[in-house]
Amino acid sequence: MRKYILFGKKKKYEKLSWWENFMSGHLTIGRVTIYGENPMHWAVNIKLKKTYMCFRLPFRCFGKWKPLYLYFSVDGTPSKASWKIGL
Repeated sequence: MRKYILFGKKKKYEKLSWWENFMSGHLTIGRVTIYGENPMHWAVNIKLKKTYMCFRLPFRCFGKWKPLYLYFSVDGTPSKASWKIGL
């Protein structure tokens, strides 16, 4: 069994690929958060003045295509969306 190491971190899950292990978190730059290959399925949340704009990037996640969406929400969740399409 080979262990891949990236920046001193070993693979968390041996059976998953390098991509699934190391690109499964999120990255926040200012008001923009990009979620990787995780339960958010390549989503992007952008904090506007009073709301969040949330949408999904058109990438495969866990080997499947997920439907695209776009919504505006006060707390970043689809259940409290003031406007949505694709959900």
